[in-house]
Amino acid sequence: MIVVTKDVADYNFSSGLHEIAFTTNQSYAKFSLLCGTTSILSEKYTPAGDGSIEILEIDRLIEPYLRSTLIESFSYTIDDGDKIIKRSFKVQYAAAECFYSAADFNEMYFLSTLLGDRLTSPSYQEALHLILVKTTDAFADCSYWDGSAVKSKRFPLGSLSTLNSIVTLDVSPDQFKDETIGKLLRYTVVVGKREQTYILTETKDAAPILLFTNSFGCQEFLYCVGTVNLEPEFTRSTAYEKGLLRNYDIVENRVFKANTGPLSPGMASWTEDLFRSKEIYLVVSGLPGKEITITQSTSKRNNDLDDLPSFTFEYRYAQRNHNILEIPRAGRVFDFTYDNTFE
Repeated sequence: MIVVTKDVADYNFSSGLHEIAFTTNQSYAKFSLLCGTTSILSEKYTPAGDGSIEILEIDRLIEPYLRSTLIESFSYTIDDGDKIIKRSFKVQYAAAECFYSAADFNEMYFLSTLLGDRLTSPSYQEALHLILVKTTDAFADCSYWDGSAVKSKRFPLGSLSTLNSIVTLDVSPDQFKDETIGKLLRYTVVVGKREQTYILTETKDAAPILLFTNSFGCQEFLYCVGTVNLEPEFTRSTAYEKGLLRNYDIVENRVFKANTGPLSPGMASWTEDLFRSKEIYLVVSGLPGKEITITQSTSKRNNDLDDLPSFTFEYRYAQRNHNILEIPRAGRVFDFTYDNTFE
């Protein structure tokens, strides 16, 4: 006889799947785990003295099957020769452990670790990702300054009807401009119970602009407005050839050291998701460019009320060849590491 003592929910975050436990009065039990029809695990286990069997680290077993689709159907079977138990469940990729269940989180929040206001600027790209279980209207409540008072306007963003899969919403600030009312100060995107507020700041020349995969497998933009330095490294292998010392192999590593610029407390916590990311791209002319790898980062901060943290990090091109011809964008004389204050 099989008794499941620790089971999974019908819908789960992958980060919450630590174990499946059961007991049996038989001498063995076979446990099988599948993703769709693909077998992940199929083993016979001998129970402990009290008849218990624990299958641990389920999250590590199933995460590779969630990398591309982010949501998948799984099932397990327990067979001890006397009884067979079958169970089907769905799993959504999440690297972050969450207090809420997956279903409750999806109902109340966007798929991001950012839980506070976000600073943005005109011309920046912004996107939100979410999962819906019913058709829901989306809108943005915008505030403007007309020179004497704050004015409001609501922008409808349409009815979202794609259900049970990830929906991406373009919420870039330029689409909410309305010069007939005034200067855009802030806007709040609302979809059901989910809300995300964006506060407009002065436009700054951001470098680098990064597109990274967050803890929910969705891509977000980060605009760095601090100083960025380029420090190329060259490793030369030399030997004498016909009496002359020559370089027979030169390895180039273009090392970039960047600074995020001042961050609000909420955005500071969210920026750490960049340092956890395994997939990061440079954004060039609004499009993903070269993939990069962050090799070092510093994200110190404190709880002082006036603290505005600023993080530094070091990155390199992910590809082996670092001899890359950088075509400057229109209006720039040098690459993005150059201070354009007097340009």
